[in-house]
Amino acid sequence: MIKLTYCDDSMLQRRAIDEWLSIYSAKKGVTIEGVPFSKGTDLIAAVENGASFDIYILDIIMPEMKGTEVAEKLREYDKTGKIIFLTSTSAFDEHASTVDPVGYLIKPIAAEQLYDMLDKAIAELG
Repeated sequence: MIKLTYCDDSMLQRRAIDEWLSIYSAKKGVTIEGVPFSKGTDLIAAVENGASFDIYILDIIMPEMKGTEVAEKLREYDKTGKIIFLTSTSAFDEHASTVDPVGYLIKPIAAEQLYDMLDKAIAELG
């Protein structure tokens, strides 16, 4: 089983990812436990309290705390989890590369783009 979390302030984006994860799981025959968060601070609190994930999908532009800041904080607890960034701009935050992300998806994303990135992240998990 792959434990995955996705953090995006857009409810529509979270719903789309949830649906796409179900389809991906069925197509690939892999069990994915997807846990959504709408705020980076909530995700960090969950990890600080013992939650762990194999893959993190993080929106970069969110209120309170940018996804890159969330990723930097997560790296204090998890050095090996795979990070995928979502962003609505092609101008990436210079801090994003310091957390060794699997890659970036520019919104609006299509299901197949997410599937390709998940394939890459899962392959890196070994």
